[in-house]
Amino acid sequence: MSRIVADGISVLRERRAIVDGVSLAMEGGQFIGLIGPNGAGKSTLMSVLAGLLAPERGTVTIDGAALAAFDRRRLARLRAYLPQNPRAEWPVSVERLVALGLTPQLPIFGALPEAMQARVDAVLAMVDMASRRDQPATTLSGGELARAMLARALVGDPQVLLADEPLAGLDPRHALDGIGRLRGLADGGKLVIASVHELTLAARYATHIAVMRQGRLIAFGPTAQVLTAALLHEVFEVDACVTGAGTPGAVVDFVPTPAQA
Repeated sequence: MSRIVADGISVLRERRAIVDGVSLAMEGGQFIGLIGPNGAGKSTLMSVLAGLLAPERGTVTIDGAALAAFDRRRLARLRAYLPQNPRAEWPVSVERLVALGLTPQLPIFGALPEAMQARVDAVLAMVDMASRRDQPATTLSGGELARAMLARALVGDPQVLLADEPLAGLDPRHALDGIGRLRGLADGGKLVIASVHELTLAARYATHIAVMRQGRLIAFGPTAQVLTAALLHEVFEVDACVTGAGTPGAVVDFVPTPAQA
């Protein structure tokens, strides 16, 4: 079970703080839904937490060790990162694309070991892509590619999964399946951090909610406590109705004002 602590993280672009003094502590067993309007700094913060972007100020530690001190191979074994709008640049098969998630664990020579092949088979089935295993990744639809990339992120059994809008482009069935699997990983002791725009799904499945606005973290805590109509009004500047946050039947609905109706 891993623990990530961000302390005073700031990222600047042309002297403007894209992420501004963010501090939070997260640990295995939590599924953290990161929410906020477009341009709030969510993707930038995710890149810092994944070790892909060095902040101008602040530190990130994993289990007490500075993230900056991890070599790439060790970090890749520990955490997986699923970027926003993933792309397939080469016409490799879906099976081979997923197997690339095992790169940090592969032997230097020889074919894919039997145990690793079994893992690839399992995650392909998990995301409903077994029938596409031989199809070139460049021919997949956006939703199919998102599922294949999720499989690639999960195939190495990481302790930490960071996913930037993992539900984007998915139809309702696969969106529900995908976020259910993310919650299942957290229930199994993994730390899952995902930026989510579908607030009803975040309200149902996330154990914790982290809320960003204008680069700052303005709220973080258990879903039932944080995800309120008042907070959504403050963050998104619209009226909202929140029912049963933190329960399987939660619903978040936005209410148009007379001027918006």
